[in-house]
Amino acid sequence: MPRGTDYRIPLAAVLDAARRHQQGWSLRSIARLHWRQWGYASPKSALMGLSGAMRELDLPVRDRIEQAILSSTLHGNATRAARHPGHPDHQAFLAHRRATRKSRAARP
Repeated sequence: MPRGTDYRIPLAAVLDAARRHQQGWSLRSIARLHWRQWGYASPKSALMGLSGAMRELDLPVRDRIEQAILSSTLHGNATRAARHPGHPDHQAFLAHRRATRKSRAARP
């Protein structure tokens, strides 16, 4: 970690968090897992420290909108926009929905 920072998170933990973040984890969920281990008072303060450390090291960080789009999927297949009949992926969404309902109905 560069000198003069106030972040309590070790460099190895920041790099591990960056790797997880690239795999799709949100910084919030990473901070929620490790805030006590890193010595922060709350998950929110750990999130701010992690975000600041990653930006200081010029590691890629998704912004709020990108993260919302990533997490706005239904069953991991269709975005909320695809539920609208005018959306180009609407037919695929309906097919997935039908398949999901059939598999649920087949359960004992």
